[in-house]
Amino acid sequence: MTAGDEYDLVAMLLDAARAIDAAVADASPSLRGSRFNSEVLSDAISGDFISRRESDLPKRIFATMLDGFPVLIGILEGPPNGEIIGSQLRRYRNQATIARSWLGSDATNLHLFLIGPPGALLDAAWRQFAAEIEADDRACRKLVWLFDANPSVSNASEFLERTFVARPWPSEQRTELLDSMASISLPDGWEEALQNQELDFTGLVEQLIALEGVDFV
Repeated sequence: MTAGDEYDLVAMLLDAARAIDAAVADASPSLRGSRFNSEVLSDAISGDFISRRESDLPKRIFATMLDGFPVLIGILEGPPNGEIIGSQLRRYRNQATIARSWLGSDATNLHLFLIGPPGALLDAAWRQFAAEIEADDRACRKLVWLFDANPSVSNASEFLERTFVARPWPSEQRTELLDSMASISLPDGWEEALQNQELDFTGLVEQLIALEGVDFV
């Protein structure tokens, strides 16, 4: 995968975010830099410069803000080999640790989106590695976008549906639902609805509205 392909995939992901009305903004360059916040201050005081080995950090890393949340975006390369993927993941965790040092109270909101190689979605080994990566919560929350040979904005949108960027309803419907919820008190039966683990966020709101007897079309 060439550098141009990587930029195209990142651009596709951001286009998909904009398509669902997510706020996309530039992130501070410090998030993808090689130095911790404390190191910059220490260097300014001591006059020394702390460097980091190139092998410690990703070859390329992208940073953005989605709906106000800091997101690092990286590319996974090579075959689904544990040593190769493990080395890349280590570099991305290091980068996430550096980014956290610049985020202050927002550090816990940091996410890392990793993009797999073309065709990885159809490879069982890649799907297994993706599941293992997403289960690794060291440094930050991680999600892996796997796709077929020819990714599209639609594929990127499907990936975003698994992230915090996902929208449960179209924007107009969501606003009306929230407005309707603001005008009612919690109805009888709300405790049972909250304890129903089969209800996702969308189902929970709809169930509360139904209990209240509010008609929504």
